[in-house]
Amino acid sequence: MPFDKFVDMPTVLEERRKHILESLRSISIDELRKLAKEHQDEFVDDPWRDKLLRLIEERPQASFYHAVPEENVVVVYCRDEDFGIWILPGSGMGPLDETGKRHIKEAITLAASGEKGIPHLGHSFGETQNPKSTKK
Repeated sequence: MPFDKFVDMPTVLEERRKHILESLRSISIDELRKLAKEHQDEFVDDPWRDKLLRLIEERPQASFYHAVPEENVVVVYCRDEDFGIWILPGSGMGPLDETGKRHIKEAITLAASGEKGIPHLGHSFGETQNPKSTKK
């Protein structure tokens, strides 16, 4: 039966939020172009992809971010334009909803504040800043 598997949406959303906090990083224009090129054949004439490409060209100085809210899903967000897309490789692409935008904005704010255990922008996935380095 289709209703045998109950999905607890609040739990799913909280897990996605945590993954965004862990994976958020800034992304360069070159990386964005590469990502768009990787998916160009899958999403030809997609209006969301077109808008992202337009933003890359028109606002190369803007702040762009990359996160992985769950396995095989990528989110790209432009803070300056409050625009984001999700990409499910091989399946689809679409606009980031208000909940997704809120999670990204929260992660950006926390990363910028330097809260312990929060990834800092510019670091790789899963890498966090440790104010008490063990190096001597």
